[in-house]
Amino acid sequence: MSDTWRGIYPIASFVRDALRKKAASRPPGGLSESEETLRMVCEFWFAVNTGGLAEQLNTDPIAHLLRTERAFTRLGALRIAGTLRAAVAQLARISRPVSVRTTATQIEQALSRTEDSVDDLIAHFASVQQELASPAPHVSSGRNGTR
Repeated sequence: MSDTWRGIYPIASFVRDALRKKAASRPPGGLSESEETLRMVCEFWFAVNTGGLAEQLNTDPIAHLLRTERAFTRLGALRIAGTLRAAVAQLARISRPVSVRTTATQIEQALSRTEDSVDDLIAHFASVQQELASPAPHVSSGRNGTR
C-alpha cells in the first residue's frame, strides 16, 4: 500500500502520525475518547485515500464500520457517516450480501466525491478538543473580590 495521500491536507497526516506515536507510547486504551475519535477518522481517511480500505476492513468489517461511522458523526462529517451506515446495511444483508472488497471499493468511490471537508473537520475538532483540555486562564481578583 502506498503511504501517500491524494490531495489530502497535511493536518490529517500530522494528526494521524502524532496519535500513532502517542498510542504506541501508552498502554492499550491510553488515548482519550476524543483522541481515539481523531485516530479512527484519520486512519480510515488514509485507508480510503490510498486504496487500503479493504485491507483495513478484513477483521469484523461491520463492527469496524459502525465504530468509524460514530467517529465521523462526532466529527460532523454526516454525509460520510451516512455512506458508512449504507455500507453496513449492504454487508449485513441476509440475502445476497456484498463482499467486503466490493463494499470497500464502493465506499472509496463514494467518499472520493464527498462534500464533507474531512481535513477541515479534523483540524476544527482537534482545535476544539485542545481548547477544552487546556486549563482556563486564572483571573486574579482585587482585594475586595473586584478585578
